[in-house]
Amino acid sequence: MPFPFSTEPAISVPAASLSMSTHKALQVEEILSTIFRHLSPYAWNRQVALAAPEELGLAMGKDLARLGLDCKPCTENLRTLARAARVSRSFTAPALKVLWRTLPDLRPLLHVLEVMGFSYEDLELGIPIHTFPASIKPPNRVQEWERYRWYASSVVGIRAAVDYDALEQWSDKGGPPLLPDIQSAQFRFDPRCVHRMLRLLTPSLYDLTLEFDSPNNRSHNGPRMSSVDILATAAARAPFVEVLNLTFGSYPKNLSSLLPRFSRLRVLIVTGWLTPSLHAAIEALEHLETLYVKLYWSRADGDLQDLHIRQYRSVKTIVVLTLSEAMIRALSSAEFPSLEHIRLEVWPHSSDATEVLTRAMESMREHSPRLWSFCLTTRSAAAHGDRPPPRLVSVIEPLVNKPTLRNISITLEDNYSFALTREDILSFPNAWPNLSTLCLAHAPLHTSDPAPSIYVFFDFIAACPRIETLVLCARFSCTSRAQWQDVSIPPHPTLRALFLGLDPETGSYNPDRTWRVLAAALIRCVPHLDLKQELVRPEVVGVRAVETWQGVVRHMRDLRASTVQVPGSPDW
Repeated sequence: MPFPFSTEPAISVPAASLSMSTHKALQVEEILSTIFRHLSPYAWNRQVALAAPEELGLAMGKDLARLGLDCKPCTENLRTLARAARVSRSFTAPALKVLWRTLPDLRPLLHVLEVMGFSYEDLELGIPIHTFPASIKPPNRVQEWERYRWYASSVVGIRAAVDYDALEQWSDKGGPPLLPDIQSAQFRFDPRCVHRMLRLLTPSLYDLTLEFDSPNNRSHNGPRMSSVDILATAAARAPFVEVLNLTFGSYPKNLSSLLPRFSRLRVLIVTGWLTPSLHAAIEALEHLETLYVKLYWSRADGDLQDLHIRQYRSVKTIVVLTLSEAMIRALSSAEFPSLEHIRLEVWPHSSDATEVLTRAMESMREHSPRLWSFCLTTRSAAAHGDRPPPRLVSVIEPLVNKPTLRNISITLEDNYSFALTREDILSFPNAWPNLSTLCLAHAPLHTSDPAPSIYVFFDFIAACPRIETLVLCARFSCTSRAQWQDVSIPPHPTLRALFLGLDPETGSYNPDRTWRVLAAALIRCVPHLDLKQELVRPEVVGVRAVETWQGVVRHMRDLRASTVQVPGSPDW
């Protein structure tokens, strides 16, 4: 649709024309559109971000309805696009298309209609172009309708949730949808405006978020549509959705027949409940590649005891955030033949989830032949008491015989304290020959056994030529400096992010000198380290461990600064 204010015809350029002057090129809308798209204020497409869960900041408090939509717009890009739209008429349409492509909410469209002075009397005059707000006077010129329709058709994404407050001024009357080309939107369903919301769904939608957990939805006493009926209507009106995000406030039923109606679904995000019907529905999604689930508990944990074994054949990435061991136990009832990435955030209420996790990890090892990235964050809600402290290797033992693994990140909080021995550390390169990331963050355990020497670290990186990120909380001993201060290994080509747990009692008579010698050895053997990265949290590995490592990092910065050659004065 051409921009309604342009009085100059668009320039048509033959495909065979390979040369033209710059001012002619900047009058071609396709060229300008390509340029202005680089100034997009929002990265509204979240499908790419969700495929790399290790880069997302996830925790139990994370609102998955906003997952991938957290970034704020680039203010400078907004200003640049607005200024460019005023430069010339040839710039106006391409710049505004990008500026209006993703809106923070519905208010900009409402403002356009207010300027027009629209009212429902226009519907009686035969102009049912969109769904309109009430209490606005008729427009004066047909061109104003063209203007509104142009802006509305430019919008493909709404960042804020569309809820009752957003639609309060809009009526159930009207014609075609308010946003005819919408592709990405989030709806917080409210019984007072559910029909208005459903009318906004169109076949152009490919990224759809539906929240059934609004406070008004829980307290409303009048007639309402069930979540099943809403999902069925959504599947009928928006059948080509590829990213579906669902938040349930109550126990959902009969999902096994509903979710497969979204026949092109590639990403599924579910917050709320785990049910046998959901377990069966996921198996029926033939194109599903990415699965995120944030599950608090089941309606009854007994529902999950005898689940049928399901094959999630196409799933490549799975992320699970849960408070219940029953949810992790249910993972053992699923097979992932195509799985590549898995991220687990497990926060049990009242027990040690180590045994449950180990069984789930064993199942994944057996039934996920392509798995190469594993990330786990968990805690133990019960102290070990009189039980002998487990070795860290006993927790990750199911992964040790998985040579396809390249990225391993395990964060163990609260009552988890582990000893990491020399034998454990030196066994990792053989277990994972293609290791790129190894993060083992936990509180180091004080034992009567001697701590591994820092020399073990140098042996480890020499055996892992591809390692890029490394966290080892082993209470490395840095005594006997003469044995390691002149360590001779080739400079490591890839290691850029490092945290080492060090024995703070090392060289207690002169610890600062010990840390400076260690810093010199690290600078020599690991020359590409990024000293600005923070890889661990003090509440996990301990405040003293973090402070000790920061002391070593300060020495490395000083040594790097001292090696910078300052040019002398020119000899005039």
